[in-house]
Amino acid sequence: MKLNWLFQFIILIGFLFLGHMIVSIFSVPLPGAIVGMILLFIGLLTRLVNIKWIEKASSFQLKHLTLLFIPPIAGLFLSSSFLDILQWNILIILIVSSICCLLGTAFTVEWYEKLKRRRAK
Repeated sequence: MKLNWLFQFIILIGFLFLGHMIVSIFSVPLPGAIVGMILLFIGLLTRLVNIKWIEKASSFQLKHLTLLFIPPIAGLFLSSSFLDILQWNILIILIVSSICCLLGTAFTVEWYEKLKRRRAK
């Protein structure tokens, strides 16, 4: 049974509110959104929630996820207090860790492609 995307969005919002309620009632030291995602994940694993019930709304949100991060990041970089917080050691750590992630991803993809070519032969 496929649901309208609005009802699918309401299901996702319901898990978000359920997570926030659990955090506020039981004083769980986690954000309510994380608890809601864990509950949704458990619901999907146990098949209490069918993937088709949330497929359209979740794929729409994932497709436009980067748009949600642009305003806070731009606001962070444009704030004057950000430059006071940013120190050279943090900047070096960010640059080195970014390079390590890029190189690690590149070598992993290269290794996977070589492995795939060997299996194809």
